[in-house]
Amino acid sequence: MINEYRAYYSTTSGGTYTQLSNLVEFTVNAGRKHQLDQYNTATASLTFRYPTGFASPITQLVAGTFIRITGTEGGFIEYSGVISNVSVKYGIPYSGGVGNADYLFIDCESWFASLGRMQGNGYAMPSGTTLDQVLNASTQTGVSMTSSAFTPVLAGTTINSTWADWLNRTAMTINGRIIDAAPNQQIRLRSPFNLYQSSVSFTDAGPGEGKQVYNQINFQSLSDNFYTQVTVTPESFGAATVTKVGATIPYRTYQTNTFSGSTSQASDLAQYLLNNYGTSKFAITSISASERAQGNYFLLDQVGVLDGTAGIFAAVGAQISVTFRGSTFVCVVEGCTVSGTPEDTVYTYHLSGADLNAYLILDNSTFGKLNENKLAY
Repeated sequence: MINEYRAYYSTTSGGTYTQLSNLVEFTVNAGRKHQLDQYNTATASLTFRYPTGFASPITQLVAGTFIRITGTEGGFIEYSGVISNVSVKYGIPYSGGVGNADYLFIDCESWFASLGRMQGNGYAMPSGTTLDQVLNASTQTGVSMTSSAFTPVLAGTTINSTWADWLNRTAMTINGRIIDAAPNQQIRLRSPFNLYQSSVSFTDAGPGEGKQVYNQINFQSLSDNFYTQVTVTPESFGAATVTKVGATIPYRTYQTNTFSGSTSQASDLAQYLLNNYGTSKFAITSISASERAQGNYFLLDQVGVLDGTAGIFAAVGAQISVTFRGSTFVCVVEGCTVSGTPEDTVYTYHLSGADLNAYLILDNSTFGKLNENKLAY
């Protein structure tokens, strides 16, 4: 069973989408590779054969045109965004209005990119809950945003840089995740306590019901995931610095700016970050799985579900299990890269381990165990 991917375009967000034929290959990136990385917009790159494009060009294919990538298995919208760049490579020969060696290249960006181009212009964001501030930002920018994190209360701030910078810092303040490229054209700030427990697991022993086989797994020890001192500097309160007991100078220091509502709140976050990243670890950072290898059990685009909709974008923040040589590891998806051709499609999931997401979540078999979690915030 091979999922057939198709690309569509529309000149308006709620308009009719028209299929673009002759899709040769595509790549989609959503989320981030590692924890503590800043978020960027979800992107897509598509290549098409364009044999009649010179004689009959599709004039609607310009920056700002809406693009969707869908799959035939389940009918999910895998990616949703707008065109950022278009180019055509004309080849030889050209005869009878047909250029068999002509190719069309389309680069896309999703909704977060709009925030990156919008300056705050000194807007005074009032103090309020995380949800209130996100909804306020949505009103100010005209970009649909919401949050599954209702708390904590964040400090007021003056937004002098871009709205994307503001949202990234908000995500850092609550240790949340940003989900982009949803088909409803909405950016979602996902609470760390709102992990989606995936019904899809990964194994090295072959596909089966609810199980996907991967063909590559990477373990790494990352310097960017190891610190002996953490300083959290809130917008409106004093900085909080915590140092690992027994650490020696010079410290490996991680510094971040937040919208914490008090120095105490910043101190709690700093302590959590230190407990999380205070020990160097060798852990799973990614797995790659071929669609063709799944046979009749293809579920690679159903790892995550958001608001009842699956797709590549929805994998961010999903809790999965990975079995490797007899041992099972619980991980959280930080991001996803998908590369497809008519022959096969490869899904790469960028992961963080359960011990880097150690907070208490009730009714969760991994994160719901008392006395087995690090100090949270």
